[in-house]
Order: sequence, then structure tokens, then C-alpha cells
Amino acid sequence: MLKRIVYLSALLIAMLHGQSPDRPGLPAGASALEVPPGNEFKLKYHFLAVGKQIYQCENGQWASSSTPDATLYDMDSNLKVRHSAGPSWTTVDGRSTMKAIGATAIHFPAPDKVSIDWLKLDVDKSSRTGEFSDVAVVQRLYTGGGKAPATGCAAHETYAAPYTAHYYFWTSI
Repeated sequence: MLKRIVYLSALLIAMLHGQSPDRPGLPAGASALEVPPGNEFKLKYHFLAVGKQIYQCENGQWASSSTPDATLYDMDSNLKVRHSAGPSWTTVDGRSTMKAIGATAIHFPAPDKVSIDWLKLDVDKSSRTGEFSDVAVVQRLYTGGGKAPATGCAAHETYAAPYTAHYYFWTSI
């Protein structure tokens, strides 16, 4: 497990090279994940995530939804944010929080076909505090890993699938 996390972390760092600090590049067919062009949205944060997606066993199969447990780092490798159920994000000092509206999430299958979906999430305005008070949209892109096994499971079993991703936090101007 540790070996896989180290591998995924190295993959994530390698993916940084060539990435624009502004609007991330998206593959054909992923236009629904785009943040509208123009001056309406501005990139506030770009984080690198390392963590796991936690799956529960339901009727002998892994649930299609998961709970994130990840840490987000800035481009200087400083731990900045914790990502958990909700989905929600909290700065490490606890002063800033926000929660996404999961029901409105836009999914796009990861291009590698083996990683969790790329997402565009609207942020619940009433949940935003501190540094996140103006964040309107979160994108989860360039994912690595994070899927549950294709095999069956036993009742009450959980599975923690390691994953990496880029998270983009956008403000609405």
C-alpha cells in the first residue's frame, strides 16, 4: 500500500510539469467540466491531493460512491487542506471550510479508464467560511487510482483505494 502511494505521489508530481497555472487542459468531450471562459471566474487555488477513496460493501459488491480522505498540498509541498465526506474541505488550521453540492456534480470518466472520475462541483454558498468564502466551483482533475476493486466483498467490509488528483478552486467574480 505504501509503495502504491509513493508511486501515485511521484506520478502526481510528474503530471505537474506542463500544467498551466490557469485553466487546466481537458480532453475532447470534457467541456462540461470547464469553468466558463472570460473574467467571470478566477483561479484561487491549485492543490495536489494524495489520499484514499473509502468504499463500503453493499450486498456483496463495492458501493458505487465513496468517501474521500485526502490531504491537499500547495505547489511548494505545504499541507494546506483536508478533504473529507460531504464532499468538504477544511484548511489545516480549521479556520476555513466549504462543502460541495454533491447532487449537482458533473462527472467525466478518467481518460486512463482505471482511475476515479474527474469532477466539477458547485460549492454550497452557505457552507463557505474564511479563505473559502468566495470559492464557487471545485474541479477534481488528472486523477490517479481511487477505484474500488472489481471483485466482490463481504458484509461490513471497507476498502481504501489510494488516489491522487489535482484540485482547482475557482472564485466567482
